[in-house]
Amino acid sequence: MPSSLRVLPFSKLTMATSMLLPTDPCHSCVELNTGAPMTAPTDLFHAIAQDLTALQDPDLILTGLVRRVRVALGTDLAYVSLNDAEGRETHIQFSDGVRTPGYAAIAMPIGTGVLGMAAAGVIAESPDYLPDLAKLHIADVDVAVNGEGVRAILGIPLRAGGEVVGALTVANRTPGSFTPDQRALLESAALIGSTAVEIYLLRRDIEQGRQELNLEVSRLRDLMSDTVAELRLARELVSVLVSGGGSADLMSTAAEALGGIVRFGDSGATADNAGRAVPLEGGGTIEFIGTDQEPTSDMVALVGAFVSTAALYENAIEDARHFQEIELVQRLVEPSTRTSGPALRTGLPGSGAYDVAVAEIDDPLVLRQAAARVRNALGSKALSAARHGHLIIIVRHGDDTLARAEEALSSSPYWGGVGTAETDADLSAACGESLMLATASRRLARRGRLHARTDLGVVAFAIGGTPEDAHRLIHSQLAPIISGTPRDVTLRDTALRYLDSQGSTGAVASQLHLHENTVRQRLSRLDDMLPGWRNGPRSLDTHLALRAEVLLEPHTSAIA
Repeated sequence: MPSSLRVLPFSKLTMATSMLLPTDPCHSCVELNTGAPMTAPTDLFHAIAQDLTALQDPDLILTGLVRRVRVALGTDLAYVSLNDAEGRETHIQFSDGVRTPGYAAIAMPIGTGVLGMAAAGVIAESPDYLPDLAKLHIADVDVAVNGEGVRAILGIPLRAGGEVVGALTVANRTPGSFTPDQRALLESAALIGSTAVEIYLLRRDIEQGRQELNLEVSRLRDLMSDTVAELRLARELVSVLVSGGGSADLMSTAAEALGGIVRFGDSGATADNAGRAVPLEGGGTIEFIGTDQEPTSDMVALVGAFVSTAALYENAIEDARHFQEIELVQRLVEPSTRTSGPALRTGLPGSGAYDVAVAEIDDPLVLRQAAARVRNALGSKALSAARHGHLIIIVRHGDDTLARAEEALSSSPYWGGVGTAETDADLSAACGESLMLATASRRLARRGRLHARTDLGVVAFAIGGTPEDAHRLIHSQLAPIISGTPRDVTLRDTALRYLDSQGSTGAVASQLHLHENTVRQRLSRLDDMLPGWRNGPRSLDTHLALRAEVLLEPHTSAIA
């Protein structure tokens, strides 16, 4: 039922209108030829008119209308229904003599039954409704009619402003036609009742308008409050910048204003509170955690703009401060193309070999934070530079500096590798090896450690020499399936999974979401192309070549 329509409880209807009606049922009555008492029309119209002028509540006016009509016509029931134009139904709103809640709550499709036809603008009647096949019946409504015991029904349209807005209906629990006098009196009552309905609808529209106005005023008040809060926050953030504060000070000010935690987050991380994170231009996000005040989207964007600007400025200052260091590292690890001039030197204290570490970090913000922690932890004992998703660290070999670098990286998600350079001239090759080891650690899902060559196990022997040696091994073992066609890629993947699972066909089928027969067909095809690949010593060579091929597969990231 639409929210704008409501039915008053029976008890309220009785109490509200009992004082409006005569206690003597035969007071001002005339006798019909049916023997049922019927109030004189003038008395009925006079009583309804008095209600219209004396009562302020339109609910009471319509409640009194149905009771007066029922008494005046001598029927068992009388009720007013109002139309719902959107739902194409008419809903019983005010009733008298109804005993069952199911009948009082009838919602009749307009144009059906007696009530629906009257609500469509047609005077409708049925001397015995349920067996009346001339009427369009609704099953649920018929159940309610049967439960109420209603037999005869007469409905008259109610009009307001030239439109049909409902129906005034009477009913009896015994079958039989209504008399012409009853029909005439009901039609006249519907005319004056239409005025009461029009007043009811007008006051309902006024009430709805008042509620909508209150909602709009409340919305504007909230909007003004949000705007004031945003302006206050903007003024505080500007004051932080004017006083020389940075991104950390801005987030602290925002956290104090919102009553929670405002912090940097990773670009790929899921925010603790959905919809309360904003991406930064330089990478990463700002997360709003457990704030007392729910930040508006404008507040979130405001803090994000200030912090992004401050972070970009801080990054530029940091890059300028370490420009020479970054430039030196870049030139040291690039393959040398110089044919003359003095050789480049690291300038690190001490003597001897170097450790060159490479940490792959996807998030730009996390990469910068990791670089800052490494510089703070190692100071002049290391050279470091962040380049294209990699943090390059050069330290002397043999002391605890590398361990301290790994500790400084521990709070960042990274994949790492470390190689050794005997001289400054070997730094480029060592960096290349470290990059390869970092990529291998990502492929092997070994995160959070700087892996040396020995950490790769036997695979290190396959990729530990020159790239030509590794590719020679791969081609010697996998030549028939080494192309990049989808078929060969699928066969290599199946073979590697099979050897990794110690020859379990079921495990491979489960991993690839295939039927075991499909896996067996692939293995049979591999047997034809790589005879003996899964038997005896040949299986180790094949397994090693497959693993090396995965690790040496071109990777999208590069330092230079």
